[in-house]
Amino acid sequence: MQLGFHCNRLNHIEERLVALGLERGEFYNFPTDELGPLQREILSLGLQVSIHAPLVRLEWYPDPPTWSFLCDEDKEKRELTLKMIHDTLERAKDFETEHIVVHYPSPPTVSAPWFTYDKQRSIALDSADRLAELSVRYEVPLHVEGFGPSPFLNGEFLTHILKEYPVLRYCFDVAHLHIAAQRDGFDYFELAEALAPCIGSIHLWNTRGWDDYKSYRHIPLHPNQKPEEGWVDIARVLPILRRTNPNATAILEYAPRFPPEWSDYDYLEGVQWIKELLKISS
Repeated sequence: MQLGFHCNRLNHIEERLVALGLERGEFYNFPTDELGPLQREILSLGLQVSIHAPLVRLEWYPDPPTWSFLCDEDKEKRELTLKMIHDTLERAKDFETEHIVVHYPSPPTVSAPWFTYDKQRSIALDSADRLAELSVRYEVPLHVEGFGPSPFLNGEFLTHILKEYPVLRYCFDVAHLHIAAQRDGFDYFELAEALAPCIGSIHLWNTRGWDDYKSYRHIPLHPNQKPEEGWVDIARVLPILRRTNPNATAILEYAPRFPPEWSDYDYLEGVQWIKELLKISS
C-alpha cells in the first residue's frame, strides 16, 4: 500500500512529501495561478497523483468546497456539484491522476414530508449513474467518500452502488466514519468489513468525536491515541481495509502539526507509525 499526503498549497509539496520521503500527493482546492507550477513540480519530482475535487478554488461554488448536493432534491444544486466535478475532470487532463475523490452520498439540504426516502434514493441512484458515466467518459476512476447524516451512508446501499458501477470505488475516511458511527449508531468495523472489497483509497486522520472535529477538524495521527480513550482504532481498521485491497492508496489528510492540547506529540512519530502499520519502508 502506498502512502501519500493531502496538499492544497504549492509549498506543501516540500513540507509534506519531499521532507517525508513520500512520492504521492492528493491535490485539492489550489489557487488557479498555482496550477501550472504544481504540474511542473509533479513532473520534476516524478510524483504520483490523486485529486480531491475540486482541484482549484471556484468562486461560483459554495463554501466549504467539499460540500456535495448529489443527493439533494434541488436539481440546480445537483447540477452545480456535477459541474464542479466536471471542471475537476477537465483540469485533471493535464495531470496523470490515478483517481479523483468526490463526496457522495451526502445529506440533503431540506427536510420535508414530501422528500421521502424513495425520492431521495431515486435521486441518489441517478447521481451515481452520472458519476459512473463521467468516470467512463474521462477514463479516470472516481472514489466516492461519504459523511454527514444521510440514509445512504450504510453498507447495504453503498455496496449496491459500488457493485452496480464498478468504475466507482470507495474512499474510506477513517475518522469521518468514526464520527458518523457515533452519530448514527452503526457498527464502524462492520461497515469497514462490508466496504473492504470496494475500497480504492483511504483517508487517514484521527478524532475522538464531534467535539474534537468542531474544535480541531483533522487531528494528526499518533501511536498514543488509544481507542479506549475514544480515538479511532487505526491499528484494527487498517488491516480490515487492506485485506482485499492491498494496493489501495492511503492519504494522510491533515496539517502536519498538532493542536495545542497535544503540543508534546511529534507528528513525525505518527507518520512513522502509519508506515509501520502499512509495512512501508522509510
